[in-house]
Amino acid sequence: MEPSSGKILNLKIKKKSNRPPRLWARGEIVRAGLKPAPTFSYLVMIEGALERFLPPEQAYPAEVHEAMRYAVLDGGKRFRPILVLSACEAVGGDPKRALLPACAVELIHAYSLIHDDLPALDNDDLRRGKPTCHRKFGEALAILAGDALLTRAFQLLSEVKPARKAILLIQELSEAAGTSGMIGGQVDDILSSQNGSRTVLRSSKLDSISQRKTGRLIQASAVLGALLGTESKAKRERIRRFGAALGLAFQVADDIMDGDGYLRLMSFSQAEEKLKSLLTRAKQEAETLGKKGKGLLQLADFLLPCASGSPKLIPQKI
Repeated sequence: MEPSSGKILNLKIKKKSNRPPRLWARGEIVRAGLKPAPTFSYLVMIEGALERFLPPEQAYPAEVHEAMRYAVLDGGKRFRPILVLSACEAVGGDPKRALLPACAVELIHAYSLIHDDLPALDNDDLRRGKPTCHRKFGEALAILAGDALLTRAFQLLSEVKPARKAILLIQELSEAAGTSGMIGGQVDDILSSQNGSRTVLRSSKLDSISQRKTGRLIQASAVLGALLGTESKAKRERIRRFGAALGLAFQVADDIMDGDGYLRLMSFSQAEEKLKSLLTRAKQEAETLGKKGKGLLQLADFLLPCASGSPKLIPQKI
């Protein structure tokens, strides 16, 4: 789940000249005259797999299938499924074998966004520049589309072979998406608000909410890739530590972009230092995996608004 939309900081940002600082869509790469990032091939694989794994739009009941496809096939940056494939490769596995869990994670992410946008929660009218699912299809169909995406995600995981791997993946993702992870963080976030305005939280409490509401699904994305890619417990634990740091960094970066969350507790420079510290911790874990960890390093750099004092593009609502 992601925080509600806030005002974007008025930052002057310049593009780097020789490489994309974020995960560009195909058209953006062409228009900008940039070379595709190494993860671009993963993006193409994921888009094709999502198209295949979602029910056909005209299949009965067509209305809910149309809403599901509308919510998923909407040009998202696919940060989480790319992380699954990158983690699998980093530990020596074949990323193609990780497409099922990669898509499962994206379906859960999409379901969470549908429900986040509902009037009972964030009450948002737009998501990535177009009407939110409940504005397009009505609240009832939006709720059911979210439920269907959640169900389909675990159906995909059940198809992973061998079955013992499927069980490990289901255990990891269900814990990350449930009350000890994403849902629990969302509950705490709701309870921290009183009379429609957010109370001032201590940094440790905000860390706890962020680690569960946002960070836990990101950590699980990395762990799913590692579970499929290696039997080494040591490598899996490195990936788990990498994912924990990256997941919290993701939320800090999002708050820097929105001018919310951590910026209610600290200055912009303090939040940026927190972000850099978390990303340094994540990259130290990725670097122990050698050249195969390059994709993980790239995803960490993707979240960094500034490098060596030079402004970079801040991700636009991943």
